[in-house]
Amino acid sequence: MLIVFIHGWSVTSTDAYGALPAALATNAAPKLRVTVEHLYLGKYVSFADEVNVDDIARAMQRAVNTEILPRLAPGERFACIAHSAGALVVRQWIDVYFKKNLDQCPLQHLVMLAPANHGSALAQLGKGRLSRMKFFLDGVQPGAGVLDWLELGSDHGWALNQSWFDYRCLDAGLYVYVLTGQSIDRGFYDHLNSYSGEVGSDGVVRAAAANMNYGMIRLSQQNGRFKLVKEGRTENFAFGILPGCAHSGEAMGIMRSVQSHNDASHPAVRWISRCLEVRSAASYRTVLKELGEQTQQTQQNEREIYTRDSFLFERKFVTRRYCMLIFNIFDDRDNRLVDYDVIFTAGPSYNENHLPPGFFVDRQRNKTNLGKLTYYIDYDVMADWFAKPAISGKFGFKVAARPASGFSYYSVAEHRGTFANLKRYFEPNQTLMVEIQLTRHVVEGVFRLTHDIAPENFQDQAKGGELA
Repeated sequence: MLIVFIHGWSVTSTDAYGALPAALATNAAPKLRVTVEHLYLGKYVSFADEVNVDDIARAMQRAVNTEILPRLAPGERFACIAHSAGALVVRQWIDVYFKKNLDQCPLQHLVMLAPANHGSALAQLGKGRLSRMKFFLDGVQPGAGVLDWLELGSDHGWALNQSWFDYRCLDAGLYVYVLTGQSIDRGFYDHLNSYSGEVGSDGVVRAAAANMNYGMIRLSQQNGRFKLVKEGRTENFAFGILPGCAHSGEAMGIMRSVQSHNDASHPAVRWISRCLEVRSAASYRTVLKELGEQTQQTQQNEREIYTRDSFLFERKFVTRRYCMLIFNIFDDRDNRLVDYDVIFTAGPSYNENHLPPGFFVDRQRNKTNLGKLTYYIDYDVMADWFAKPAISGKFGFKVAARPASGFSYYSVAEHRGTFANLKRYFEPNQTLMVEIQLTRHVVEGVFRLTHDIAPENFQDQAKGGELA
């Protein structure tokens, strides 16, 4: 089996792969016939500002054609293990060159390790700040072009994820996996930035942002309410949260913590080997189920002590699972909105004061497109809250955009539904993409004709009625 390793962002040396290639070659099933000389270590430039993920994907195509395909036997396909931003490179490469003929893709196994499929909250810090953090001790100034893709809610990331709603990888014999962790290596913790120790993440990428299982809904404003006009979900991809794994580092990193002498008891070695053994849809579904069980076990074992009521000092063990909602807000004239509020509501009267305490973890707006807004929420707190009879399962949100008055303006639009209905589109450790289309109102006074040829001051023009 020919395996190609694709590194993540800001890496300058193939040392980033650690001993994982050697450990895989030693522990893989004999039938795979993996040998060290069959392992290719991808090298690409991610720290030049002018280079973006699409550029790297195009360069990857040339490398595959010249370095990989000549080494494959007739009918043979290669495997790829991609870490962090490297997963975006491979997915973009597939999207550009093989989306319309996926069965012709020379890639058979794509194993993504801690991939930033929906971005990373850290990306917004900027390359200068990130290069000073402990993740990047080699002093590299990473590239702004790749960072733009990695920001939560980026236009490029949104487009790529939206494109993958059309994929049917299993039918094409392309086996896709996500393996990630939710442990924090305190040796890498940055005390000036809490994202490096964020719950539900591996210190860089949230589990919900790594997961290839995600949903999408599109809501269009109809008077004062939103109407569902489009929905979708990806096919069921294998996803696993591995125990004790962080994003980076020799101590806990999902890739770097593997030693050359490690046997298959290391979770990364064991599960990558298991994924590479798959040769049919049936065996893929078996691994998918097993990884689901591994995720449940990991999150149960790595549960936190939660102070339920600090006054009474009641404490209990709970499993913390999180999810993301990424809003893309625009109007019916394709204008990006800049000034707006998203207000969540709950309870029979859909009141913003009836939301559960502790459900909200983080909110981040995309710097390039201010109409993109990412919420990070505690899924379990929400699920418990909406199971309460007094709340009646009711969950909704309002969007109040500005200007709210004048010659051109927006009116408040509201979605009223249930948490159970929303759960059709996402689950714990997953992301929901929410497109919001508002109506831009224009009044008659914006443009008028007159028969009066005498000079007239129309600075105080009356607004008049709303235009159709």
